[in-house]
Amino acid sequence: MTFSSELMQSLPLWPAFLVCSVLLLLALWRAPWQAILSVPARQHALLGSLVALCLIWSFQFEVIPGLSFHPFLMTTITLVFGWCFALATGALALALLVLVGTAQWQSLPWDWLFSAWIPATLAYALLRVIERLPTRNLFVYILGLGFFGTLLTTLLNCLLLLGLFWLLLPEKALLALWDKRAFVVPLLYSEGFMNGMLVTSVTVFFPDLVKTFDDQRFLKSDP
Repeated sequence: MTFSSELMQSLPLWPAFLVCSVLLLLALWRAPWQAILSVPARQHALLGSLVALCLIWSFQFEVIPGLSFHPFLMTTITLVFGWCFALATGALALALLVLVGTAQWQSLPWDWLFSAWIPATLAYALLRVIERLPTRNLFVYILGLGFFGTLLTTLLNCLLLLGLFWLLLPEKALLALWDKRAFVVPLLYSEGFMNGMLVTSVTVFFPDLVKTFDDQRFLKSDP
């Protein structure tokens, strides 16, 4: 999602930039760079994902004045490349959108938080929950994370957005967003469908590229 500077003008700008910079630097420091640099196919996939993310995030629909939504696709990026590279890819995609005029730099930290950090962190947390389950069914990974997991993380992201409006933004902005609450239904369906399709396709056809997929667990036949 992207915010306008007019909508977010009542929120502190530089503290938000500072917090997001710390979170991004932490992700870059923890990122397994060797795993990407040592395999050209992963480099090509990461670059292709960045280009695709820029194109998809440029298609937005305005929910209320100053707030636009776009497909997140952070579940797929997180499962394929991991949490650290998902945050870095989201930050770079938003920076490129600022350069072409699709997003505004004044709202960049809030855009990144709700478009990349929150969805990627929720998807990663759900992955850890799935890993603790005793099941070894492949569909738990594909559907539990790709489709149903995306529905859950997107819903939680929208609830956190509503909480931000309730706590920090004027009441008229909160009421305007609440009046448009029906947009969550098509958003959830589109997010679940796209991420479910992408996670299934990449996991089935290119399992070696999916960082979080454990083929020894989900594909091994013996108990």
